[in-house]
Order: sequence, then structure tokens, then C-alpha cells
Amino acid sequence: MKNVIWVVASIIVLTSAGVRADYEQGCDDPAYHQFIASRYAYYEAKNRRLLVDTWRDYQRSLAISDNPFQIIGDLSRHLKYSAQFDPVSEVEAKIDRVFEHADALSVKQQIAGDVFDSFSSEKHAVGIAQAWLAYRKGNPDEAFDALLKSIEAGDAAVLSSFGPDWNFVRQIYRDGHIAPVIAYINKTKAFWTGPRPDRLRYVWRAMINAECEIQFDFFDTIKVLELRLSVRDVNRRQ
Repeated sequence: MKNVIWVVASIIVLTSAGVRADYEQGCDDPAYHQFIASRYAYYEAKNRRLLVDTWRDYQRSLAISDNPFQIIGDLSRHLKYSAQFDPVSEVEAKIDRVFEHADALSVKQQIAGDVFDSFSSEKHAVGIAQAWLAYRKGNPDEAFDALLKSIEAGDAAVLSSFGPDWNFVRQIYRDGHIAPVIAYINKTKAFWTGPRPDRLRYVWRAMINAECEIQFDFFDTIKVLELRLSVRDVNRRQ
């Protein structure tokens, strides 16, 4: 039921934004490029808001929380946004701070974290931040290596439910780096399982093969049909 509601809500959002229902020129249609540009502007604005919000969350946890896992988690989430916008030296200092918080855990706390999911979400966030930093420094190979290692974080309990980060993937795909994006998508099959991730991977592969611009979110499952690609409607009940 939730999936159906989300599909309907997504269609309403797209329609209300004045988006065309069909693109005659497919992936090369100027109207589609304009739509993608508006979506990227939306993602940047959203991530800048999250940059502020997650830093505030971390500062609040640092001041009043006696839960070290919450403090580490809040700072790790912030890193994914900080690495996109903050000065490199500042991001590097924040990464060091995550490890300082981790080193301060007691042996029992470290064991508890390992038992839950081996700090997979935190390791993933740090890995994504390191990928952003390497990319911003002009070291794409190092960045792509960090990207792929970011999803080798052990038992990914949280990542398997909500999926990995797509912000960095969105950027490098738009910059023309296709191979690491495909490798990342393929590696997510090891932990991000179920009908929804399978549908998304199916649509993204089809769009990559057609050399389409991609948002790397749920909306792609709707737009892929409007682009007249030969794919099945993954949102239709079978």
C-alpha cells in the first residue's frame, strides 16, 4: 500500500511541476535535459540544507547526548554533505574526528557496534566522503576506489533497508564516468536486495545503455517510460 501511495504522489509531483508526459526525441530531448537540470538543482539545494541540519544534529548530540553511537552516527551522516561543499581541510578534520569518537569507545561498546552491523552505515558515510574529497582533489581513480570500498562494510543492516548513497554516483555519472557507476550498481546486489532495488537497478541499466541522463532515484522508474525506452513498467502490478 505504501508503495502505491508513493507512486501516485510521485506522479502528482512530476505533473504539477509542468513536466512533459512524453519526450519525442527520447534521451536527447531538450525538454528532458531541462528537467534533469532542474532535478540536479533540487538535489544541490536539498544537500545544502542537509549540510546545515546534520551539523546541527551533531552539535546537539555532542552537547547533550550520552550515547556515543548517536554522536558518531550524526557526524558520519553530516560527512556525506560536508564533503561536497566544505573546504577540503575542514572535511578531513571531521573525518579524523569520527575516528577519534570511535577510538574513545569502550571495548564493550566496540563489540556492540560490531555485533549490530559492523558500523556499516558509518563506514559507508566516511567512504563516500573520502570519495568526494579525492574527486575534488583531481584524483578520480582514488575516488572511484573509495566509492566501491564504501559498500564493503560488512553486515549492512541499515544499508540493506534504505540503500546506499547516490549523490556521488549522480555527480560522476553526469561527468561521464560510466564504468565506476556500473560497478557500484552491480555491487549493491550483495546487500541491497528485494523487489524495489531490483527494479531500480533494472531501470538504471536500461538508461545507461541508452546513454540517458539519470537522477538515480525513484522518479527514473517513471521517466524511463516517457523516454520511450523498451523497458517494462516496473511500477505496474504484475
